[in-house]
Amino acid sequence: MRVESSFTIEAWDANGRAVGIETAAPLGGAFIVRAISGGDIEGRSEVLFAGAFNEKHGSGTYVAIDAFEGTIAGKSGTLAFWHANTVARGRPAAGGGLLHIVPDSGTGELAGVSGTGEIIARGDDHTLVLEIRFDDTDEVEIDGEVFAGEVEAGTSEPSA
Repeated sequence: MRVESSFTIEAWDANGRAVGIETAAPLGGAFIVRAISGGDIEGRSEVLFAGAFNEKHGSGTYVAIDAFEGTIAGKSGTLAFWHANTVARGRPAAGGGLLHIVPDSGTGELAGVSGTGEIIARGDDHTLVLEIRFDDTDEVEIDGEVFAGEVEAGTSEPSA
């Protein structure tokens, strides 16, 4: 199911930290608060943001993770999603935008939600678009010893 809403930035608090390595695209971080309304998604999110941007060329990349609380398609709860995007010389880079809901992050009526999406920014207009689905199954078996061994070996996916 596709859902979307506009959002505004209520707060942008740069964390004031700097890395010790200088590149042509300086790194920075921020804590952001978004107000989301005017569509299928109503609520707010608190965001941890990190980015690198070259002002001279208008090129950069960011990665961020949101903790959302509110309603999506009339269902209330919380969830987390991560997103990243890249611009090159002021234009979106091909394949540069990603957004994924963090697996098993949903609570309340949003428990079991999964999906992908995008954040669309056109000037001062911002839109959050999600392609979501709900899975009511809680019957997942994970062999903790196998998973821990694979993490130690450098893989991130448990074997089937």
